[in-house]
Amino acid sequence: METVATPQTSRWALWPLTSLALAGAAACQTLPVAPPKDSVTVPGASLITIASPEGTLRPPFSFSSEDEALLDKVERGAFNFLWMQGSPDRGIATGMAPDRTSKTTVSVAGVGFQLSGICVGVERGWITRDQGRERCELILRSLMNQPDNRKAGLFYHFLDAQHAGQPAEAYERCVSTIDSALLMSGILTASQYFGGDVRIMGDRLFADADWQFFIAPPDAKDPQIRGFMTLGWKPAEATAPTGAGALLPYGWVDNGDEHRLVTFLGVCAPREAHRVNPAVYYRMRRQLGHYKDSGPMVWFPWSGALFTSFFANCWINYAAMGPDDPTFWGVPQRAHVDWWENSRRIAAMHKRKAAENPRQLPGIGKDSWGMTASDIDGGYAVPGLFPEYLHMPGAQEPRDFVQWPITDDWGDGTVAPYGAGSCIMFDPTGAVAALRHYRSLEVGSSRPLWNDPDSGGYGFQDAFNVGAKWVAPDCLAIDQGPLLLSIENARTGLIWNTFHAHPCVKAGMERLRLHLDHAAPAAR
Repeated sequence: METVATPQTSRWALWPLTSLALAGAAACQTLPVAPPKDSVTVPGASLITIASPEGTLRPPFSFSSEDEALLDKVERGAFNFLWMQGSPDRGIATGMAPDRTSKTTVSVAGVGFQLSGICVGVERGWITRDQGRERCELILRSLMNQPDNRKAGLFYHFLDAQHAGQPAEAYERCVSTIDSALLMSGILTASQYFGGDVRIMGDRLFADADWQFFIAPPDAKDPQIRGFMTLGWKPAEATAPTGAGALLPYGWVDNGDEHRLVTFLGVCAPREAHRVNPAVYYRMRRQLGHYKDSGPMVWFPWSGALFTSFFANCWINYAAMGPDDPTFWGVPQRAHVDWWENSRRIAAMHKRKAAENPRQLPGIGKDSWGMTASDIDGGYAVPGLFPEYLHMPGAQEPRDFVQWPITDDWGDGTVAPYGAGSCIMFDPTGAVAALRHYRSLEVGSSRPLWNDPDSGGYGFQDAFNVGAKWVAPDCLAIDQGPLLLSIENARTGLIWNTFHAHPCVKAGMERLRLHLDHAAPAAR
């Protein structure tokens, strides 16, 4: 229920999009502050609260026995990928799952999902606790023993699978704040779950992460990013990965799951010199939009890909928090937002637009939805859908919003199962219906979309396109990972509970004045 308060309230593939958007942001500053065409006017943003209708059920949810059986299979398939692909039995000396099945290069973001996924594997009885602990120790030891794989404690996005040392030759060499944040989220989860040497190594790696190093300085060329976390750092010489270099000229300025996760972990840093001011979390823009009768929602203007609404939710238990309060931090024109509800609205918009299917794309409909980053036939794409602008009286551009030409991008009609599947945290009925549909789908390709986990298969391939009769040849760690964690959270809350039990996360929550409300409406 939207309430009006009284005046007292990238994933690496996204980098090119973010870079383009921020590079053009200066031009946006010259646009008029009048409402965009066809926009709807709402009260000043600081008077808006985005909250759930009364009685809305929150996770963990109850599922039928048939649905539980389906979810068991999907989770097991995703876990098989993260476990088997990084196995030393396959010659992977570091224990790290590669970025995709056809490569040996490691994405540290995928390793973050892997570390958390190992905890799920133990709880589900797919591996023993000793097996999980040993693999996590191997991964963390591999990361620690190669100092050239990081700068100021944050990691290069892509590493060599065998040595976890020099950044992978096949990719642009950049230290990535978001990929490091995904890695650190997994490290904190495994640290809390296993304790012992996993905790000693994991907590050391997290303590060494200097998030403050990646804050854009007051003299940054782009004034919009000053004081915000940058996307990363690039060395001046590829042969000197820890030597001289420069911060990337792009920042986490708007609100998306990646932006909040990076900044949240910066606030959680145990060393004060490495820590980010909590106010930065609330300063990020909260641009408002809506779709038909959805009510207001905060949206990310540079990409409508669905993953930008559930990555942080894999670890941060927004479902148990309710609306936050930016006004305490003296930040004007910021709605009070329940970020779980906000993601629920964005997921509902994606599902509704897929059912409407304005381009009549084959294979897209009420049970096949969630435009998001994935492989496509011939490459990689980041399609996405957007709400309509809500005009916010009193808001200032670019501090509070940007006017950027947006249009829904349906790509070539390719659908990635992890998109709708990961939204099980917000819409269990819609997500399970989508997963059941994908499970039974005959795409017409010679390659099956589903591979039986009981036979060692990884469940769903990364993506499919019914019109082209195409199924992706690969599975990806950064897609299998969120699918696994999201389903487990929706069923048991395991990852949320473990992550939030870590002392560093508890301290960060206190600094941010965020609290878990375990009395929130639940399905059990």
